[in-house]
Amino acid sequence: MTGVSTNGGKAPRKSFWAATATAGLLALNASTLGVAAAPGEAGPTVKVPDLSAMCSVESLQAIATSLTGAGVTVQQITNGTFRNGGVQLVPAKGTVPAFCQATGSFVTNPATGKTANFLATFPENWNGKYLQLGCSGHCGQFYVSDPALPSVTVTAQGYPGQLIEKGYAIFATDEGHSGMGSADWAVKKDGSVDADYVDDFLYRADKVLAKTGKAFATAFYAKASGKPSKIAKSYFNGCSGGGRDAMVAASYFPEEFDGIIGGSPYDIMGVSFQGAAISKVAKRAPGGTLNASLLALFDKVVKNQCDGLDGVKDGIIQNPAACNFRPERDLPVCTGDTPGGECFTKAQIETVSTILSAVTDDQGRVVQPGYSVSELQVLGSGLSDLSDPVHKIFVHKNDPNFTVAANFAFKSGGAGPITNFHAVVPATEVAASKAALGLGVGTFAENTDRLLKSRTKLLMWHNFSDERLTPYMSVNWYKALARKHGGYAAVQKRVRLFMLPGTQHCSITGIGPNSFDSISALENWVEKGQAPDALKVSVAARQFMPGAPPAPALKFPNWTMPLCKFPEMASYSGKGDVKDGANWRCSAKDSRLLQVGESGRQAGVVN
Repeated sequence: MTGVSTNGGKAPRKSFWAATATAGLLALNASTLGVAAAPGEAGPTVKVPDLSAMCSVESLQAIATSLTGAGVTVQQITNGTFRNGGVQLVPAKGTVPAFCQATGSFVTNPATGKTANFLATFPENWNGKYLQLGCSGHCGQFYVSDPALPSVTVTAQGYPGQLIEKGYAIFATDEGHSGMGSADWAVKKDGSVDADYVDDFLYRADKVLAKTGKAFATAFYAKASGKPSKIAKSYFNGCSGGGRDAMVAASYFPEEFDGIIGGSPYDIMGVSFQGAAISKVAKRAPGGTLNASLLALFDKVVKNQCDGLDGVKDGIIQNPAACNFRPERDLPVCTGDTPGGECFTKAQIETVSTILSAVTDDQGRVVQPGYSVSELQVLGSGLSDLSDPVHKIFVHKNDPNFTVAANFAFKSGGAGPITNFHAVVPATEVAASKAALGLGVGTFAENTDRLLKSRTKLLMWHNFSDERLTPYMSVNWYKALARKHGGYAAVQKRVRLFMLPGTQHCSITGIGPNSFDSISALENWVEKGQAPDALKVSVAARQFMPGAPPAPALKFPNWTMPLCKFPEMASYSGKGDVKDGANWRCSAKDSRLLQVGESGRQAGVVN
């Protein structure tokens, strides 16, 4: 899906998206990019009289060809079957209007001709607004960024079809490469690493698409209506890898968007250390892995100790960082270190401790916080499939002499606050990773000035039982934001964080309610000045992995709960059904999400 690249000086090569495309460069005029309307100004509503006439390769090609100028270039509009690239008209169904989807490639680096691919969605009834969707993992696909697929709710929450129903012009990119392989797409045939591919993935494809997508949308609807058009409001929405995309936008080009939603954001630098360490510790000693029965035993011990800390025993830990659980002290130890039964061997306890404890450098400084005690499914999450190539390819440029396993030590105690058994990496390696990956990490506190000085609103959320991306990344970042910019009340004018208890990565599953309307909350904040103090979360069925077990929360389809803005924690009234959100409340006087017990301290949660 890479379109055209100079790839080490070789002749440009076309992706399968563009294999049958019409040739030629199609320039878009930068003057058509569209300027966001003033705060409170209503955007235009455009009804496309004949969407079928607009929704063809020829029509879309003509739109791009008719525009001249520099700064934004659409390389090709593709044809052929839609899922392999092309154009497709989808008729109206139920509350979702008819819409046109188009695929193609756009130039991300004019100096080399490097391209990335895009997916554009044009609803028949345009609300005058632009929405860019983030990707997932290391991208190379549109699985969670295609608004026509049910899996878009991983990225955007809400319900399938909602974004098209609302009338957004929606764009997404594959970030300049094809396939979900974690980093091999950046390696040339000679074994060297193509910096163009890495830059597109880290930040550039999304940055360029922000201008390209707006230009394309305004040109499309101007031709459709016969009237000039502009973007009234511009938004970005993503979770996981898409959350990383959102936070990168918030840090490095927030001015492109009026509002950004960043869900469970992926810190490619921190997670690469953590994922690689966890995969190594479980294999370093015989019997160090954890089976399903031990995970269930772990969960039982933790729930017995921590479930009631929020005032009600309902199976949900509202603030897992407040727990005082320590694996070496609280887990049952196997007699004679012989595995079997309801107990843990020394190696298994060390595996648990490595998961829950922060990764530090050799000076004792926290590099990446550990996971929440409310979830240990990280062992089956495939993190090492992403983490190892990050070190090998992105940081060490595919050096054949570099091995990821040699990069880690494991120990108890040492300098710094983390004394549990944990992973240790050299400070020099941390510095090398930051230098190589910095532009793809949007959660450095030192890079927040631009966001706080912009008009942009950032709605951030994270699952407290996230088994892939520890929730404490977001907690620590938000705490650092408050320290740097004058406290929580000050930063809440621009940035608000919401934590979802009892739910796993990107709200796909969990034991608690997992679904909320993020885009409407952001619209109300940006367009009406109604900042979200609390979000209503309910139960939704999201099963996108074939054969995956149904979410436990589906046993209670009417379960609701409020999500309070950080650092507030939802409080049960003491009366009525605990699964009825009406019996819970948020209070500005309740800042219990700031509490850090021994579990949070060992995980590296900052006070």
